[in-house]
Amino acid sequence: MVEIGPMTDAIAHRGPDGQGFYLGGMNPLLVDDAGKLPQCESPVAFGHRRLAILDPTGGAQPVVSEDGQVAALLNGEIYNFEAIRDRFLAAGVEFKSDCDAEILIHLYRESLDQPGSWLRELDGIFALAIWDNQRERLLLARDHFGVKPLHYAEHDERFLFGSEIKSLLTAGLPARMNDASFHAMLNVRFIPGNQTLFNGILRLPAAHYLWVERGIPRCPERYYSLPEESEDRSRSEWCDMILDGFNGAVSRQMLSDVKMGIGLSGGLDSSMIVAAYDQRAKNPASLRVVDRVLRTFSLGFNQPDDENEEARSVAEMYGTEHHDLRIDVNPVDKMREIIRFAEEPKLNVIQVHTLAGFAAQEVKVFFSGLGGDELFAGYDVHRFANTLGRFHNVPGFLQNLFLQPASSLLWKLQTHGPVRKWDHFRIGAQIAMSVGDRSMFYCRLRNAWDGDAAAYDRIYANPERFRAAPKTQSWFESYFDGRGNYLDQMLRAEFHEKMVNDLLICEDRMTSAHGLEGRVPFLDRKLVELAFRIPAAEKMRGQETKALWKDSVGSLLPESIVHKRKQGFSFNPFHQWQKDLRTVVERDLSREWCEDTGLFNYEFIRTVLDYPPHRNLRWHYFLVWLMLGTRYWMENFDVRAGGS
Repeated sequence: MVEIGPMTDAIAHRGPDGQGFYLGGMNPLLVDDAGKLPQCESPVAFGHRRLAILDPTGGAQPVVSEDGQVAALLNGEIYNFEAIRDRFLAAGVEFKSDCDAEILIHLYRESLDQPGSWLRELDGIFALAIWDNQRERLLLARDHFGVKPLHYAEHDERFLFGSEIKSLLTAGLPARMNDASFHAMLNVRFIPGNQTLFNGILRLPAAHYLWVERGIPRCPERYYSLPEESEDRSRSEWCDMILDGFNGAVSRQMLSDVKMGIGLSGGLDSSMIVAAYDQRAKNPASLRVVDRVLRTFSLGFNQPDDENEEARSVAEMYGTEHHDLRIDVNPVDKMREIIRFAEEPKLNVIQVHTLAGFAAQEVKVFFSGLGGDELFAGYDVHRFANTLGRFHNVPGFLQNLFLQPASSLLWKLQTHGPVRKWDHFRIGAQIAMSVGDRSMFYCRLRNAWDGDAAAYDRIYANPERFRAAPKTQSWFESYFDGRGNYLDQMLRAEFHEKMVNDLLICEDRMTSAHGLEGRVPFLDRKLVELAFRIPAAEKMRGQETKALWKDSVGSLLPESIVHKRKQGFSFNPFHQWQKDLRTVVERDLSREWCEDTGLFNYEFIRTVLDYPPHRNLRWHYFLVWLMLGTRYWMENFDVRAGGS
């Protein structure tokens, strides 16, 4: 029998407000303490750690049907649960709590074999599990855009699942490196697809459900897709629809019985959340909001690009209860601990972890502006896509006969030369030379280096091991078929891959590390569907990012905020290299460690260490930072260096 108690203990940080367990079988059992579980065989064991957001006193999980035959778990929130519950109440169904998880049992029984019909109806962020004791089958499902995580694996004739990988490892699954995922991560700094860094552990894709019958999983099935066709409307119509959609998104996500707060950078997206929240918090007819105090939180690291002053000006404009934290942090100090939560050697987690811990001292629900750039084209890479993208329809022979060979020659000339600071310009030139190859162009924009075959020898100690892994480009080719608008294709690729498998992982793990629920109004289903019906050409004006979004909300905020240059909530690798990163890299990425693990070519690391610090070496600093994180990840989870 699986020891379910240790599995839930491994993620106690996600749910500090309670725990519950269910054993299925001949005599189903529901208890609130792992110590009360009998040591007997059971076809299923559910464990849940609760973060109490709705009905804190009466919403314990797992929830179980009156006859004990159907049990359900829910991680997240279903924002439209009250409307769904009212439908069942009108039909005479009785509910035991005022919590959203209870509707899952009735939805499941209403449509036993067609879960897609009611999953599409849900509006929220969720990962859920439902056990049918009579049919001996398990249903797993994940929300439309992958805000909440769900992992699974098969081991020793058991099917295991959990919100985090730590639970599965606690159940005895061996920790082995997935070479294909690792290679992709080292290129684009996240893992595309449904793989993880751990061999044999998968992620259930967003907008999918999975049946497991008598311990045997079927293939995941998709229940929802984004709109495929854009619509033709006037710019003013789009602006009105965007503003209405955004206000509705914030309103729907204000559903809570506990205190809420907003991460405020002083930029356009987070400032608009504050504006919309403020308007609705003052409306007594708004959704179920127990505490209407508007709390904002900002974080700075005493670096030149900190945004604390801009955030404070927005907070003063709306009279928020503002909390401002400025710390002279050496982020590498906490890197080991944070990677334990992240379960990957991610670079963009340290600052989110720090801000989430700061906010968790005051609130339990935390809004962020994640998603605005992905929906409305807000990154610098979108400038390249919107300008150079028009050249992607060049004849294929130009790419094959001229541009690709020229790119390879440029790589050899520059990387074998003594001047590393020119690497920055070489990368830019190779991006331009990728026109005509849509997926390669995207991968180079996102820092991938394996388009140059000799780069394997430069990075890896055993290059042949990783040449056997799929090229990074192969993970993205399906998004760039045909001759359509390149920016539109790129936005879809970013939304399905980088958003779900990078940014949302960061958001979920770092907020959950502090018992905080992260909410993302820009990923409201209605708003996302609206954004993907808008032609990409409308979203930018030449080199101006988020032009349509700015036009939609520009009258509500000062000009200085609407047209503020995007800073990005991240560490500057050049500053960090001089601050503490170089010292720790030299100490922990030693020649001895590289040789013992057989992963990285120490000569590459030595080259970066010996070269005078320079702003143009950002790619190098990020790469050795990832290598450093890899060591901490392997040590945290006792990962075998030999791979799969």
